[in-house]
Amino acid sequence: MARHAGGSAARTVPGRVLVVLGTLVVIGLEFVLLFGVHLRSGPVTEQRVVVAEVAGALAADPSAAPVDLDAAADRLAAAGAQADQVRRLRTADDGGAARAVVDDLAADLAAQRAQLDLQAGLSYGAMLVVASVGWMVWFRRLVARHRRLQAEVTEQAALVASEGRLASLVRRSADVVVVLGADGQVGYATDSAEALFGVPVAQLLGTAIHERVLRSDAEPLVALLDARPEGDAEVGFRLTRPDGRTVHVEGVFANLLDDPGVAGLVLTLRDVTGRVELESRLTHQALHDPLTGLSNRRLFADRLDHALRRRGSRALTVVLCDLDGFKDVNERFGHAAGDALLVEVAARLRTVAREGDTVARLGGDEFALLLEDTDLAGAREVADRVHDWLAVPLALDGTAVTVSAGIGLAAAGTQGVTGEELLQHADVAVYQAKDGGRRSTAEYEPGLHTAALERLQLRADLERALVAGELVLHYQPSVSLVTGAPAAPGRLEVHGFEALVRWQHPTRGLLGPGQFVPLAEDSGLVVPLGTWVLQEACRAAVSLQRAGRPPVVMSVNVAVAQLTEPGFVELVQAALADSGLDPRLLVLEITESAVLAGTEVVAPLLARLRATGTRIAVDDFGTGYSALSYLRDLPVDVLKVDKSFVDHVVDDAQGASLVEAIITLARSLDLATVAEGVEERAQADWLAAAGVTYGQGFLWSRPVPLVEAAAMLVPPVPVGHPTR
Repeated sequence: MARHAGGSAARTVPGRVLVVLGTLVVIGLEFVLLFGVHLRSGPVTEQRVVVAEVAGALAADPSAAPVDLDAAADRLAAAGAQADQVRRLRTADDGGAARAVVDDLAADLAAQRAQLDLQAGLSYGAMLVVASVGWMVWFRRLVARHRRLQAEVTEQAALVASEGRLASLVRRSADVVVVLGADGQVGYATDSAEALFGVPVAQLLGTAIHERVLRSDAEPLVALLDARPEGDAEVGFRLTRPDGRTVHVEGVFANLLDDPGVAGLVLTLRDVTGRVELESRLTHQALHDPLTGLSNRRLFADRLDHALRRRGSRALTVVLCDLDGFKDVNERFGHAAGDALLVEVAARLRTVAREGDTVARLGGDEFALLLEDTDLAGAREVADRVHDWLAVPLALDGTAVTVSAGIGLAAAGTQGVTGEELLQHADVAVYQAKDGGRRSTAEYEPGLHTAALERLQLRADLERALVAGELVLHYQPSVSLVTGAPAAPGRLEVHGFEALVRWQHPTRGLLGPGQFVPLAEDSGLVVPLGTWVLQEACRAAVSLQRAGRPPVVMSVNVAVAQLTEPGFVELVQAALADSGLDPRLLVLEITESAVLAGTEVVAPLLARLRATGTRIAVDDFGTGYSALSYLRDLPVDVLKVDKSFVDHVVDDAQGASLVEAIITLARSLDLATVAEGVEERAQADWLAAAGVTYGQGFLWSRPVPLVEAAAMLVPPVPVGHPTR
């Protein structure tokens, strides 16, 4: 910029000289022209004076002395008059001829004077124009020069400000700029280097940067500095700070040794520790179970595949553990306690595992161990240790709980097998272990595969059935035993129906609940299955109402998994609203064992349901053995006496006494009673005499489709004649 300004100044010197010379020339020309006009106008003026005097003398009194024309002619000649004019005046006679000559001379001189005045005016005008143009050109050049100088000054000021701003931004940038000499010593560093390196910039100068880099990363950095590649190169390494912290650094290397303004190796660095740690956490979360911290299914499968590829002829076994009764723990103590149980199980499995073994939570209550260099015999020893560790009681909400598991073992064998197949084999073995009861271990056998695959296929079919509309409801009536007492006529009044689900399988035909409901409970499909049953039963109950007869009650079985599902109360309310069913005509049945397994969780939910007008029944009452101590605090309306008690009311005095005790208890609590599984007339008579409110069983009807259920309402069903 200085050189440019100097050149501009040098170029303006000749211009200034030319402007001054031009101005002097114009001024000189003005004086020359003015002087020329003066020289030409002076004689004419004198001549006009002479002619005027002669004309005055000739016009004076005739008696005066005659005019001396010769003397006047001499004066004209002396004043520079033309020879012709002098001669004419000299030869003129006195009198009229002289006056005519003088008049002519006066006219000629006047014309000559006018011409000189015109020339003088034109000269003055020309000089003014030239002077004005000259001054205008000079002024424009002056203005242009001023603007150019102003622009140059502004540009220089902007450049200085920009350079200062850039330097300030570089010094204060979050990115660290470090300039190294050819020997790798730090020659310059921005202020932000202190935060990155953990030392003041002054201490950083003059030191070798690789001495502050983690040892394993220093060698590649030194190699890059020695190679000094052209262009930019990406760098990444870890710094060790004096405070012991390791900082992850990324940036760009540039070789600017040949740049005279830098003359160094430039590293532009930034701290990416936060990003690296976040990526590490995300990777860990993607490959580990968030609850227990164990490997998840994805990481376990990846390690299993790698182990199979590198094992050669070495043994390899997968141990799969599925907890027994975990669902009951969730229902009894709540999900928080269930999570605590899973965390404890994970800790115990880590204790059992050897160094190098992979322990994973595959999902839910399913865990797996990958045992390399271990055959089935060694895996059985591990399984036995797992059983022993799980058998140690743990406290949940102040209650000692013992956990057990079904364990399946699957060895890789000599034939090629994929990781997915090996896991499937272990899953089959778990099914076999579950069939053997709690705390069982089973090894995979190819003969078990078909049955397990059928079970898995049935589960997949059930998922499809929920969408394809293959589920149907059958309805078993409950009849009033009060009107069916011996004194009453031989016909019974249908009080209501229990909705019982059936599956119209496309290839296996009509399946009863015992063939697929346990599978639904194990797989979690019981929630959508139960939702469908509830909604369909409410719609059916509305269609069964008849004018002129008492309302028909609809009973629906509810699994604890449904009851504890968030939003179940709202789901029931929505089903009632959508169907238009009176809440008082809906009875939700829950088994006694389920109630007792989770009283703390279930009781408040039952209370909320009962507050909507819905009635609550305890199914299979009497099988829980401790029901009497809980019944008074439960919000229930109906007790259903289990079939196992009803079977013995006629021929077993002890069985009859138990049922009488249940009836007495229900009467004292103002609860209705329903006897389940009534198949004989003698049983019905005994129950009616004992005061049981309603009866249900094959004596009156098996579960039937909705059309047949509707037909039972008109006319009343004859006593002791099953409809099917």
